[in-house]
This record gives sequence, structure tokens and C-alpha cells, in this order.
Amino acid sequence: MAAGTRGATTPTTEEYLEVIYMMAAEGKIVKGARLAEIIGVSRPTVTATLRRMARDGLIKQDAKKQIALTKKGYAIADTLQRRHRIIECWLTGTLGLDWAKSDAEAHRLEHVFSDEVVDRLNELLGFPETCPHGNPIPGNRRGSPTAAVFPLSQARNGATLRVTRISEYAENTVEILHHLGARGLKPGAEITVVDLSPLNESVTLRAHGKHFSLSLKIANALWVTEI
Repeated sequence: MAAGTRGATTPTTEEYLEVIYMMAAEGKIVKGARLAEIIGVSRPTVTATLRRMARDGLIKQDAKKQIALTKKGYAIADTLQRRHRIIECWLTGTLGLDWAKSDAEAHRLEHVFSDEVVDRLNELLGFPETCPHGNPIPGNRRGSPTAAVFPLSQARNGATLRVTRISEYAENTVEILHHLGARGLKPGAEITVVDLSPLNESVTLRAHGKHFSLSLKIANALWVTEI
């Protein structure tokens, strides 16, 4: 979607739309307080932004203050995520950027690349189905996933798992991606849960012949499937 067809949206409202879109895709309840934590702004700032977005027909809120995208808001967010994920594929696959840097760069470039450029990149890359972090690219999926996926924080002790994707809306995303990448925890990696300890807020894994622990916060951003 070219910049001119997004109407009165700004980079700020587009960031909100994308976060809401990604949270909803994972079945998360979206509320203003959570958006404030993720985006890193005050609750009054979120409230004011959401009020403008509702006025512009981008979101709606129910009696419980839960937030959902309207058809208009979803279309914009879906297009932005398509742009973002195609650009990430180009940055990592063609330009050789690591997957942490590609996320930050794609956030900037998705607002300035034209539809034509993004479509050409998509074709050049062979219409990839997922971004480097394993998240599906809207419009490119050629089949429906059949295996159940869930956050690593919900895994059972002793489970053997395959990493499928990383949440990109998590707080400190770049740091999380660096942390996971250094341990080889990328889509396709096989891991075993040695110990899941909610009391200690950590999970101990075995992967690539090594043992290491992750905080439950990071484990909640790592999506897996049993194998």
C-alpha cells in the first residue's frame, strides 16, 4: 500500500496498528496498558493515540477496554507487516544484515518504500512465505500450517520441540533477537526442555549439544511446535 493510500495515518499510528495486529495474531488480549509497556510510552499518551485512531475508524474498543482493529485498520496493518517482512528477507538474504539489525531497519524502510519496490523485492526473493524470524508474510502463504504452535513458556518438561518463529512486537526485540541468535535459537532449530521453572521464571534447554537457560519473558516470545 503506497503512502498516499494510507490516508491520515502517521508512523506513530502505524506502529500501534502493527503491534495490535501482531498481538491479535497470537491470540493476545490487547489493552492500553500493555501497549504502553510494549511501545514504551505513558498510558495517557496511549489513551490519546487510541482516541484518535478510534475517531479515524482504525480501531474499536469494547466495554472491557479490549482493543481490536477495524476492517480499515486491519488492511493497513496487514500491508505494513507484508512490507516489513519482505524487506527483512531482502536485508538478510541479499544484503547480509543479521536478523536483529534487519528488524530495526525494516521498521524504518517500510514507511518509505513504494508498493512497486516492495513487489519487485518480493518477486526477486521468490515470494518467501516467512520472514527471517519465521513470521508469515501476508499474501505469500501457499499452504496452511497444520502443527499446533505455542510459546516456549507453555511447553512441558522433557518435550522435544522445533522453533517456528519469534514474536517481533516484544519489548527490547533487538536485544532478544541477539540473545536468541547467539544461542542458535532460530526457526528450524530443535530443542529439548530440560526444566521449566515458573518459580524461578526460567526455562533450561538443551540445543546444539549445550545447556542454557532463558527467562520466561524471552521464552514467551519464542514460538515452538512439538516433534
